[in-house]
Amino acid sequence: YMSTLYSDPGFPAKGPQEINQKLMKSVGSSPLRLLLPQHIKHYIHSLWSKKAAGQPVTFTDIFGMLIGETLIPGRMDSKLSQMQDKVNEGQSPLPLFTCLHVKPDVSELMFADWVEFSPYEIGMAKYGTFMTPDLFGSKFFMGTVVKRYEESPMHFLMGVWGSAFSILFNRILEVKDNSEGSTMEEELEQIKPEHIVKEDNLDNDEEFHKGNEHHSHAQASWVQCMFTSLFSDSTILNNREGRAGKVHNFMLGLNLHASEPFSSMGDVMCEMPVEEEEVADVITDPDEFDRIYEPLDVKSKNIHIVDSGLCFNLPYPLILRPQRGVDLIISFDFSARPSDSSPPFKELLLAEKWARMNKLPFPKIDPKVFDREGLKECYVFTPKKGYKYCPTIIHFVLANINFRDFKSPGVPRETEKEKELADFDIFDDPETPYSTFNFHYSNKAFTQLHDLMEFNTLNNTEVIKDAIKDSILYRRKNPSLFCLSHN
Repeated sequence: YMSTLYSDPGFPAKGPQEINQKLMKSVGSSPLRLLLPQHIKHYIHSLWSKKAAGQPVTFTDIFGMLIGETLIPGRMDSKLSQMQDKVNEGQSPLPLFTCLHVKPDVSELMFADWVEFSPYEIGMAKYGTFMTPDLFGSKFFMGTVVKRYEESPMHFLMGVWGSAFSILFNRILEVKDNSEGSTMEEELEQIKPEHIVKEDNLDNDEEFHKGNEHHSHAQASWVQCMFTSLFSDSTILNNREGRAGKVHNFMLGLNLHASEPFSSMGDVMCEMPVEEEEVADVITDPDEFDRIYEPLDVKSKNIHIVDSGLCFNLPYPLILRPQRGVDLIISFDFSARPSDSSPPFKELLLAEKWARMNKLPFPKIDPKVFDREGLKECYVFTPKKGYKYCPTIIHFVLANINFRDFKSPGVPRETEKEKELADFDIFDDPETPYSTFNFHYSNKAFTQLHDLMEFNTLNNTEVIKDAIKDSILYRRKNPSLFCLSHN
């Protein structure tokens, strides 16, 4: 969403409301139209050009194009660095995006380095290595560019940031008859080249009804052949080597003295000792972050990059960098839950554990608050007394509670139409219209989710204001390490 918003030529003069209307139309049409031969031929040509120039090409490149054609049609040549014009005078907040550097044979939950993207730089804080966006993807050796390529288009980065998009298409094309309860990794394991153009599913879209049966079969065979020839090995999409995004290793040839936690200032920032039982409290899997301190392989020519949601679906690592001195974090968790009544803290608990292992201040997340207070639109987690540099977290979750009865804060719904619009479940609906795996939303479903989160935010305006006030008062009494000196 952020990349769609900030890449719009009219933003920020044109507000999110108008851009959201265009986005609603984009996700309201079937993405199967993008699998027509004329589209595929264009993708193949672009990817062959990239491959011939000496850059790695994987399945993520294809899905990046599909995402781009869906969310930013007409501006497929947009670049991340162009967003500087949207923030250089403070006219809008600095957007930050993230993905993970992973190893081909290790789970993201065991090992992953967080990669940060902004209009000004891309890199990994763990190693202190950053570059301007136009250099990401170029060949480096010992910190020097040895072969420069054109800056990666926005749609490629969108494919990386949302590489689980392949799951979405897997669901759309009904690759599996029953994928209920499966994880992202399990979904990705099912994707093979033939699934992209599975003939049985082409007939589900009216675009493909044109022509006779022989033509449809020839069309599917042609696309299958092109995809297979592109990757030369049809088994490549069955593993991370083919699924993950891949770029030249910008740390090739560097010397890493030691594998450190995320912040070299961790001992300064985390004044209070982290008790072993506190870390144990948030452990749900003993292998979580088991290899978090391992270094990147500086001998590998390429690195694999994937959607950071495959580790945990909240990008706290970017905000927790101590140099940013953040006092208040307002987060929105749109992760799927088993049901509407399920506790909404799974991703937040993973973020807490990650922060503790990296010696970064993080408020104690007490999951028992759900038992005491039930499901709420948002939860506030404050630091323990004495945690000088620890942020407060306001955590919004997907929950339809007061929205059912009020069309805006304090204004009750009156007509049957108003009540019908707001009477919906999110995760308990058997038709799963709001599933993480959906990429096609009707205008009604889009409007319901949009209006729900707008209401929930406005309904808790005072909570946000109080937290801002408390943070300001506290920081006045306890200046941050990174406050500018007036001396």
